[in-house]
Amino acid sequence: MQLVGKAVATFLLCALSIYFVLPNFVDSKFFVSQKKANLGLDLRGGTYLLLEVDFQEHLKERLYGLSDELQDFLQREKIPYDKLYVKDRTVVLHLGDPADLARVRAFNKNVDFTGTSPHLLISFTESYTKSLLKGVIDDSTNNILRRLDKSGTKEITIKSQGENKISLQVPGVHNVDNIKSLIGKTAKLTFHLLEDVKNLADINPLTTRLLYDASGNAFPVMKRVEISGDSLVDASAGLNSVGRAVVYFKFDSAATKKFADITKQHAGKPFAAVLDNVVLTAPVIREPILGGNGEITGRFDLETAKELAILLKSGALPAPLNIIEERVVGPSLGARSIEKGRLATISSIAVVSIFVIMSYGVLGLFAVIGLVFNIVFVLLAMTFLGATLTLPGIAGITLTVGMSIDANVLIFERIREEMRASGKLRLAVERGFKNAMSTIFDSNMTTLIVAVIMLVSGSASVQGFAATLGIGILCSMLSAVVLTKVLIDVGVRMGLVSNLGLRMNSGF
Repeated sequence: MQLVGKAVATFLLCALSIYFVLPNFVDSKFFVSQKKANLGLDLRGGTYLLLEVDFQEHLKERLYGLSDELQDFLQREKIPYDKLYVKDRTVVLHLGDPADLARVRAFNKNVDFTGTSPHLLISFTESYTKSLLKGVIDDSTNNILRRLDKSGTKEITIKSQGENKISLQVPGVHNVDNIKSLIGKTAKLTFHLLEDVKNLADINPLTTRLLYDASGNAFPVMKRVEISGDSLVDASAGLNSVGRAVVYFKFDSAATKKFADITKQHAGKPFAAVLDNVVLTAPVIREPILGGNGEITGRFDLETAKELAILLKSGALPAPLNIIEERVVGPSLGARSIEKGRLATISSIAVVSIFVIMSYGVLGLFAVIGLVFNIVFVLLAMTFLGATLTLPGIAGITLTVGMSIDANVLIFERIREEMRASGKLRLAVERGFKNAMSTIFDSNMTTLIVAVIMLVSGSASVQGFAATLGIGILCSMLSAVVLTKVLIDVGVRMGLVSNLGLRMNSGF
């Protein structure tokens, strides 16, 4: 009865595996699960980009924010100071009274103080800088996904690579210029007051910088950000009453209150909307705006306004992204790769099957059945893990074909030795499997360790190979130790084979 239970459980495992793998090959509403293994760009076609995050630019902006935060703190605590500005990767502070140093140190726990009081250099701690970098990478990947895949159905693959890089795969899309347009813009929207100067040469460089609009007109924009685009809850494109393209926006509750206060306090003064250091518009505040709604006009058409609205709704990229590698794979090339990979896998299975059946007879047939289900188990694992199947990944599957047979050959040789020693069929099977296990485990574990190392440190193509190789190793052990064992036990119990097909006298 124990063997019957194992046989039924193994049959159900194999049947369910086939059922859940079939959606990869057949489209039907009959299947409860429609999950499929993702195909890489080399098989499906599409666009690949490797992006580098300009973290130094983000760090510079954070330092300006730190400077504003420190200025508010000094004014609130009534601490006198002579100078406060950003230089390189530090905030420079000249205190009016060195005795205030202890109070200043308490304003932010994420900064280090160097220099000699009263002249202080303030920078972010190393641990906080690392957390900033991780946050930039995470926010960038999420933002790119929102920009490129609003519906969440395009099967875009995006992940961090190395310390400050992001790899992006967009299957089925070959218009790389459109992708570049959407991710090439930081879309960092900020709102600023303008310095009240008659001559642009008279601006204070510590608090103000010259920015330009699309026509080249200069504006003395205050460095202090009054409201950021992070406070937007909605953005849409449309035409205003005179037929000009505009982008309508709405702030969240906190920014709405701040926007109302600013428009009350600075009525009659210009208020600039700046996108990626370009002034979009700088209208004069005519009256308080209390509802948190506004509109941005500029020298753009309706299509550009729609793209801008998408970018603003998706949120700003925390740092600029530089494209350092790009590839476009055509769908016909991907189809040829699939066909060649399928041919290579089927050919390897056929050749190995012929060899093992000729060498081991019925026992070899059991090994071939285990081999076929080994591949089924690999596809099942990739389907439910959401792994991406690439051309090197197919090579990894093909390699596991040989490794799967290798495990069976080790078992068969052990069984032959036990048959010669005892002459008892069932005893030989049990001892053969038991004695072969340590060798199978050791050989597969060493290969698995190599696969893990390649998966962690290799390039994208190497990772595809390593993933299928690692999964294939585990599945080959499962098929050899469980499936093939049950098939042999059932064959022996039912008397379907004698001596397990081992040609004892011929020496194979």
